[in-house]
Amino acid sequence: MSPQFHLMKVNSMCVGENRVGSTAGAKRVSLAFLILGLVAFTGCGSGGPSLVKAKGKVMVDGNPAPGAIVLLHPEPSTNSAVANGVTDANGVFAPLTGTEEGIAEGTYRVTVVWPDPKMSGGEGTLQFGASQSKDPPDLLKGRYVSRDKSKLSVTVSRSSPELPPLELTTK
Repeated sequence: MSPQFHLMKVNSMCVGENRVGSTAGAKRVSLAFLILGLVAFTGCGSGGPSLVKAKGKVMVDGNPAPGAIVLLHPEPSTNSAVANGVTDANGVFAPLTGTEEGIAEGTYRVTVVWPDPKMSGGEGTLQFGASQSKDPPDLLKGRYVSRDKSKLSVTVSRSSPELPPLELTTK
């Protein structure tokens, strides 16, 4: 049911029923406003901000960083979701927010971890959703692992969905 239909129902219930001293009419009107409020609160879609289908690139010492894990933390720190992405063989990533493609417009502090690809597939490797004994070594030596340590920042806008390359170093 669309919000407009609920609004029409609210208006039709109000006519002739909300007289002074009529508690049944007042209760119906209150209930109608409660329902209207719930519809407005939950919305008809995902309810979150519109996401920009952005792309970025991670370069380390001038070369692409395949398999790097990128987290984009909203700035200033809010209750907004942290977006994430994993780079492909060319160092390119497309951020996801939750399970949806894209990222909300705004400024983000960026953290990056680059697990050693030589350690993939064996015991102790980093695998999303799996419990492992330890994470593989970060080839970036923890330089960009925390929001406080990382000085990387990007601004996402609908007019410019291509993020500037993240130029990192191991030195």
